[in-house]
Order: sequence, then C-alpha cells, then structure tokens
Amino acid sequence: MADAPVARAIALPTAQSGFAVCVLTLLCAVFLQKIALPGTGGLYPLNLLVFPAVTLAAFLGGVLEVHTRAFVWYALVVCLGTLSTALSPSPHISVLSLGFFVVAQGPLAFRGASEISSHRVMKLVSTVGCVTAVIGVLQFIGQFIVGADVAFFLDKHLPENVTVAGYNSLIPLYWSSPIFKSNGVVFLEPSFFCQFLAIAFVAELVVGATGVRLILLSAGLLCSYSGTGLTMLALFLPFYFLHHGHIRLFLFAALLCLVLISLGDTLSLDAFTRRLSEFSDVQSSGWARFFSMFSVLQKVVFANDLTFFLGRGPGTVQEQFRLFSFNAFDPTWGKVIYEYGLFGSLAYFRFLYVAACRGPKGLRFAVGYTYLFLGGYLLNPSILMLLAGLLVWPGKTSFASERSRGTAMEETGRSPVPALGTR
Repeated sequence: MADAPVARAIALPTAQSGFAVCVLTLLCAVFLQKIALPGTGGLYPLNLLVFPAVTLAAFLGGVLEVHTRAFVWYALVVCLGTLSTALSPSPHISVLSLGFFVVAQGPLAFRGASEISSHRVMKLVSTVGCVTAVIGVLQFIGQFIVGADVAFFLDKHLPENVTVAGYNSLIPLYWSSPIFKSNGVVFLEPSFFCQFLAIAFVAELVVGATGVRLILLSAGLLCSYSGTGLTMLALFLPFYFLHHGHIRLFLFAALLCLVLISLGDTLSLDAFTRRLSEFSDVQSSGWARFFSMFSVLQKVVFANDLTFFLGRGPGTVQEQFRLFSFNAFDPTWGKVIYEYGLFGSLAYFRFLYVAACRGPKGLRFAVGYTYLFLGGYLLNPSILMLLAGLLVWPGKTSFASERSRGTAMEETGRSPVPALGTR
C-alpha cells in the first residue's frame, strides 16, 4: 500500500507531460496547417514532419508508449498496402503515397504512457475553438472595414511556396460576390474552419456548456458559411438533447434558430439554405462529397475481383475522376476502400477503432465523423494530429470514469487530483 502514493507521484508529472504533448499537437494542427514544408514548393505541409517528430520525441521521453493491439493492426494495413501496390493493375500506383500513409498514420499506434485527462483535452479544444472563432468573426467583419487584402492577408500576401498548395482558402459568399467566407485566418479553407468549430462545439457541450462560449462558437460557424461541420452537429445535437434532457440548451438552440431566421436576409443565410438542393444534383459539391464515392466504387473497384479484395493501390483514388459524367470526391472512408480493398479497409477501420475507441463518446463521434466523411483526410497530418491529440493519446481512461472518480472523491471528502482539471 505504501507504494501507491509513490506511483501516483511518479505518474502525475508524466500525465502533465502527456497533456502538454496533446496541447502542442493540437496547436500545431490548427495554427500550422497552412504552412508548407520548406523546399517542397507548397506540395507537402509542415505538419507532415512535425507530427512524427513530436510523436518520436514523446515516445523517447516516456510520455507515449506503443499501443500493441493498434500497432498490430497498423502493421497489417501496411502489409496489405504493400501487397496491393505490388499487384495493382493501375498505372497511377504511388509508392510515395504508401510511404506517406506509413508516416502520417504511424503516430496513431501510440497512446499515453500514463493517464491523460480527456476532460482537460476537451476543455482545451473548446478554448482554442473560441479563440479561433473570435479571429474568424473579426476577419469576416474586417473585410468590410479594412478590406479583404488586410483581413485575408495570409491568403493574399504569403509566398506560394510557403503555403500548402491545392486548397481554396478564398471562397466568395456566392458566385461573383466581393465578400469572402471566413477561414479563421489560419485554416486551409472555410470548411476546415467550420469543422474544427463544430468539434469544439461538441467538446464544450460534453464538458459542461457555457452560454458565452456557445455563442462565440456559433458566431464563428456562421461566418464560415460552410455546411460541412453543421452536418455533424445536425446529427449529434438531437441525440445529445434527448439523451441528457438539457431543456435550457434546447431552448437556446431554438432561440438561436429563430434569431437567424429573422436576420436571414441581413446575414445572407441563403448561402447556407440554397446548398440543400445540392444533394440531388450530381454536378454539385454536396452530392460529390457525400454520394459520389458509391458510384466510383461500383464502377471501378467492385467490377474486378482483385481490386475488390485488394483495391487499386495507394495514391490511385482520383485516377478516373475526370472521366466521370458527375463530380467526384474522395472522402477518407472511400479512399481507404478504393485503394486498399476489402481486406485492407477492414484492417484499417479495425486499427482506427482500436486506437480511438476509448475516447469520450460525444467527441469520438464528432472527430470520427469529420475524419471519415467530411474530407479526404487519410494523409492529412493536421486532421490526423487532431485525431491523435483528442482521441488516441488521451484514450487510456474514459471521460465518464474521470467524472465518476471525481464524484467518488468528493463523497469521501477528498479532492480530485488537480491534474485532471475541472470546470
């Protein structure tokens, strides 16, 4: 019994270091995602180097450890990817893409060597979300006051070889509009900004919502004029309200909707509502993002036994996009199935579940839905850093167990461990 206090005293600094690693990872994922790796001409993001470097340093420092089960599944996916590369009939096969997969996905095979508080991590993402929401609102309003050249100075004035190429950071509110959607200054696109704020919104609800923070996050979501993060919230919020019976939050949401409807013309909310028709238009981005991959898989991958089981190989998902009569898009789930086939995708989804399954349920849904369905994020280090810092590395104990333990300590007259943090 005498060893227990000693063990706790040793574990506490490690837990603090683990939380610090999660903080660093989250901040880099948000504030460095636009910055390209020097010397690559904007082709590769800086976070592609930062992510494995932070993981390796934390592992050597004893803060992270190899998650054996996750590593076994990760190794299996890499082996199946190698087999798919060797047997692929596609002329567009990319060994480099497989290499990026190994580097970008590898950190998910680690976990915290000691307990990292999920509560503190969620409070952190909520705080960062509020800060970026304020930045995004000021950016949107600023274009009316100081002009778009100043409000969007990173997008308009940074050299091309310094910023990550291939993303549309400047998107007009509607066709030929002089007003741009807010991208929160540091995010690659308004959709990335919207998705991060939606995740922060969920985190804020799970840790105990405050009205001021929810208003800030809602304002940021509005200024992004992007619907991707809102689709996640539309799925999450009804279940959350019904499960927890938060009448005040439900009334807050209803009141907010009424205010937005009444100010619809002033706020140009038709930029949101007109996009609802996109789900039935095969030439629209909405249909492409959520439905096109079903047609792509049926036409290409499922038409051949070899590609059905092993896929077309790493880096091939967009090989025939220009040949289709509809707009196509490669969400993460579809890219995995297309490139790695039935065997590889089953192994990968199992790897992902084992790595992230102990994260808090609400946040797990928010991050998982965003990662799998809202973008082609399989090789995107910034999104994978969010996944690691929010779900994978702090996943040794559940948020529910933290709260129950804190309640038990209060009932016995003891204070919860300060490292866990409370709101």
